[in-house]
Amino acid sequence: MPTLVHGEREAEDRILRALRLAVELSIVILVIEAYGALVSRSLSLTIDAVHNIPDILAFAISWLALRATGRGASGDLTFGPHRFEVFAGLLNGALVLGTGLVFGYAAGSDLARGGSFAGPVDALWLIATAVPVLGLRAVNLAVIQRSPRRARDLNLLSVLVHLGSDVAITLALLVAGFLILYRPGVAGTDSIAALAIAAILVYESLPLFRGAWDVLTERTPRNLSVAQIERSALGVPRVLALHDLHVWAVCPTLVCMTAHVRVEEMSVRDGMNVVAQLRDRMADEFGILHAVFELESGPGATDDPVPSG
Repeated sequence: MPTLVHGEREAEDRILRALRLAVELSIVILVIEAYGALVSRSLSLTIDAVHNIPDILAFAISWLALRATGRGASGDLTFGPHRFEVFAGLLNGALVLGTGLVFGYAAGSDLARGGSFAGPVDALWLIATAVPVLGLRAVNLAVIQRSPRRARDLNLLSVLVHLGSDVAITLALLVAGFLILYRPGVAGTDSIAALAIAAILVYESLPLFRGAWDVLTERTPRNLSVAQIERSALGVPRVLALHDLHVWAVCPTLVCMTAHVRVEEMSVRDGMNVVAQLRDRMADEFGILHAVFELESGPGATDDPVPSG
């Protein structure tokens, strides 16, 4: 089992409870919207109802990924299964993108034909369905947003993006419902709303793909600068130069770095002190908690070994 710092176990438990709530509320929303779509004959509401299915899968995948990560490192997975979170975010993005593209095509076709999805839309049922759904989604989003700082990782980011866009989608449903109710002569209102919802789904998938791409290609995290990291390290007393500096993320919450550091002539004890200062700077200034430094003696060094750490 992994060794967790003070409070981390509680934070993990809070996140898992929040994700379980997200799954449960999404199932309730699916039932409400499925019935509402049936009786309202609204394409936009039908899209959102179907969109709940990948939502439920996405939240469940995120929950499973966090559970897997909590098992810690092993001989085969020396960093632990952190990448599971990345693959969960990537799969979530694919589900949302597919839903947006399929129903975007359906909405566009409906709009081009100038007809409605399954007959005249019942605006009252559309509004009556959207109001409780908006409340449930707002509760869901508030619970996830109160999760600990761990929510910055790609896996939970995908959940936050899902819920944020879901609230926006529900607002679009309400606007469409009121327009149909008070401006029944406006043609294609429901189809336009459906097309807008499909566009939101496509848009929400993009940052998930970008985040997964950054991790899987071992790109330097976008919030970090290698030049700034190097300047900070050079500010440590007796550090002369750095080379072979690498910064990457195993997952967005586990950023790693390695570097060769040329230092002045010093003893082993002084070298360990330099390593400790470098690690403290990387953690305090950049949030890099896994940093390895290979020290190299500068010109005129003694025969005393210089440590790596």
